[in-house]
Amino acid sequence: MAVDRATLLAWIKPSPPSAEEMAAAARLAPGDCEIYGEKLNAILDEAADVFVRTGVSSMLHSGDLVVGIYDPAGNMVAASCGVYLHAVTAQLPVKFVCSQFQTEPTVGIHEGDIFYCNDALYGGIHNPDQIAIMPIFHEGQLIAWSCAAVHQPETDAVEPGGMPGSAKSRHWEGMKLSPIKIGERYELRADLLEMMENFMSRAPRMQVVDVRARVTAADRIRRRIQDLAKAVGAPLLAGLFRKLITQSEASARARIATWPDGTFRAVSFADTVGATESLVRAALTARKAGDHITLDFTGTSPENDGPQNAFAHIAAAHVAIYLYAYAFHDLPVSAGTFAPLDFVVPDGCLLNAGSEAAVSQSVYACWQMLTLTPIVFSKMMYASAERNLVSASAGNNHTVPFVYAGMNQWGGKVSDLLGYPFNGEGLGARSDMDGVDCYGFPMAHTGLGPEVEDVETETFFLHLFQNELIDSGGPGKYRGGTGVESALLLYHMPRAVVSSMGATTRVLIGQGLFGGYPPPAVPGIQVVGSDALEKLSAGEALPRDFRELAEKRTLKGQYRFERTARSSRMIGKGDLVSVIASGGAGYGDVLERDPNLVARDAREQRVSPRAAAEIYCVVLDSGSGEADLEETTKRRAEARQARLARGKPWAEFMAEWSKRKPPEDMLSCYGSWPDAKPVRPVVRL
Repeated sequence: MAVDRATLLAWIKPSPPSAEEMAAAARLAPGDCEIYGEKLNAILDEAADVFVRTGVSSMLHSGDLVVGIYDPAGNMVAASCGVYLHAVTAQLPVKFVCSQFQTEPTVGIHEGDIFYCNDALYGGIHNPDQIAIMPIFHEGQLIAWSCAAVHQPETDAVEPGGMPGSAKSRHWEGMKLSPIKIGERYELRADLLEMMENFMSRAPRMQVVDVRARVTAADRIRRRIQDLAKAVGAPLLAGLFRKLITQSEASARARIATWPDGTFRAVSFADTVGATESLVRAALTARKAGDHITLDFTGTSPENDGPQNAFAHIAAAHVAIYLYAYAFHDLPVSAGTFAPLDFVVPDGCLLNAGSEAAVSQSVYACWQMLTLTPIVFSKMMYASAERNLVSASAGNNHTVPFVYAGMNQWGGKVSDLLGYPFNGEGLGARSDMDGVDCYGFPMAHTGLGPEVEDVETETFFLHLFQNELIDSGGPGKYRGGTGVESALLLYHMPRAVVSSMGATTRVLIGQGLFGGYPPPAVPGIQVVGSDALEKLSAGEALPRDFRELAEKRTLKGQYRFERTARSSRMIGKGDLVSVIASGGAGYGDVLERDPNLVARDAREQRVSPRAAAEIYCVVLDSGSGEADLEETTKRRAEARQARLARGKPWAEFMAEWSKRKPPEDMLSCYGSWPDAKPVRPVVRL
């Protein structure tokens, strides 16, 4: 049966060392940890490269993956990550196998075994994230585990794409595998591969090829670790593994201890729950004392009857996305760095829903984590030596993952995600510089967008345009990075199924920091029955971006402006669909931004002349486009005076603000207003 929540949450931290491990760690010679630790990193980087080269899905080619090394008890020793949260959660099925099957006579753990899983109740994130794990033996002794995990963009759920917006319970979400043995003696079992292929009727080839890719990557780690054990001995590796874990814990505690003690709070909102438009909130209170932090999510909206729910270990794992990229960027990706952290995730909230809940869009339930963590940790780090790491969040909003399914131009079944815009969001601005334009996927800091030509070859789409999206970066003293926009035309085939997922359309998840603004909202756009293909054939001019498309409407067809999350629908040849990734959030007061930087952004079409004038209050010379510094100083002085005129005493402001309330039809999943407590039971069939 599935593991209880408290155990899964506890398994994220390292288990206590054995006496043998501590003795082996003490015997390490000076330099051993550094030398052999780098060997582990080289092994992982090689395995990651093998992984990408042997699989076929878009998310694998984009880098939404992890390969990791775990000690015999399942504690994470090191990982090479596209997505850090996978490194954290891959420990959990390993620990489940160790606790349940090691002495189970019908299963056992033997050399050459291959285990596989994807069920969140056993430590996964959501169904699409499939994990291959292998025990590593040396001279008959279990010395380590290897893993390879990546998002699989099809699960045979009620809708294509693996994350169905219409899901009401876990029974709508497709294939869910508890940790099972799919191979023995280094051979995959044909019957279990056939079972998975049968599940994935929309994309059977992709499923089988990517299972083999996972196993190949995990096996490459296995072979390299066994070679290393032969060279240096199993005791050295046991000491190395424990030393890396204890060192990372000590370093994390030392880092935390330099930050000021206190209580730090943040709250964020979203307005979409699967197929339902409703406000929800996530709340985070960080209590920091000495070298320890408690992260408390009390005040988060209750679980809902849609797919945007998570479990406590999923919420905790999302903290890794921020920590390993910012606060702990120079520390090992190891279980030890989570030892100083405790988590309070109340039962029944959307971050810790019941076991029957749909969690296929758990990443969108946790999307708000990518805003909450930069806020609370930046408040802690601002008065420390890590002030240069203080950063606003990415936008955490887009009309992707854009899911498509059908028969491609070569007659094969496809069901996948569009990888390029998914990896094109802007990064949040830092305390000393602008955010990175079109930097990547907020959950995979090393993610890359596949080549457009490859996408057009493998699918049925033609890209009408693909650009940086003007005004998409959140304004501030330092601007958030820009996002991307792309228009897809169904080209090769008469019809296909498409959908998109998201957590917000009008209420922004991404938040500016210390006076910075969030990025703008991202709409969905579709033109049904467009004449774009006819115009292409005739050599006529076509829209170059969505602003031109929406304002001039030079294409014929029915224009639809819709929510970010779009339910599965059939489109026809020539239909145009938008995919837009938001920019990052801004940092600091817009009136403090260097006017010359605003002028540069306007020349390079990252900021519109209207935004330069109305938001940044910069006066641009109509001829040269340069900033008129004298007129800008006057305009900003007027803007500051207008701010003062609008200002109100705190008590007066709160008296008015506390009376405001969203429309009732926007609160169906929120809970009670304003404290977000449960107001109705959630019944699942």
